[in-house]
Amino acid sequence: MTLLALDTSTEWASVALYDGRDVLAEETWHAQRRHADELFPTIERLLARTHITLASIDKVAVATGPGSFTGLRIAIAAAQGLARGAGAAMVGISTLDVLAYPHAASKQRTCPLLPAGRDEFYAAFYQERNRKWQRRSPFIAATLPELCRQIGVHTLFVGEIGAETEQTLRDILGPKALFASPASRMRRAGYLAELGWRALETSPQAKLGEVEPIYVKQPSIRPSFDQPFAPPPTDDLALGLPKRH
Repeated sequence: MTLLALDTSTEWASVALYDGRDVLAEETWHAQRRHADELFPTIERLLARTHITLASIDKVAVATGPGSFTGLRIAIAAAQGLARGAGAAMVGISTLDVLAYPHAASKQRTCPLLPAGRDEFYAAFYQERNRKWQRRSPFIAATLPELCRQIGVHTLFVGEIGAETEQTLRDILGPKALFASPASRMRRAGYLAELGWRALETSPQAKLGEVEPIYVKQPSIRPSFDQPFAPPPTDDLALGLPKRH
């Protein structure tokens, strides 16, 4: 059994093959706006390296955003076509969930960031509470000052964070702003693959036409998250994380 993971959510793209235990092959690259030209050649390279055929792919996971309108559509359309052709199960996973996932063991409140244009960022807050690591906020789109008004404790920032963004967060939050190393805050399809595999093990697969991009449209950030725009998962299985006892 093999899962193919596809992510073209932003200018960065990633593809991975996963067998339920190991990441068999993976590529992450700065695609800029060349997703449509580079996605299928990358898939073909990984299949050739691992001697896996498209017909043997029985699971497909795709990052559903938030992110670039065009980028999201490219990966989702490709995933739907490949899943339909191979008769594979398919699942969509939020891009922000993928970014936060590898930092669960840190137990730090974590905030993944993705550029949303017009000085805004897509973001969400993830935190362990009662031994459960979950998304604890809606998906939001906000400027850095708006986002920082929601932060009162030390927060680990991950995702696409340039030098200027990092400095702005440090200037506003001071020591409350923590940053993962550049390599560890990158978005990798291997993480998407793990989350997708676990999601397919614990819930029915989505119908191919039901996997849609996540678009965050809000006039401004809410003063509280009591009524989320996008509901957080009800348990940690929604993020593919096993419960700890």
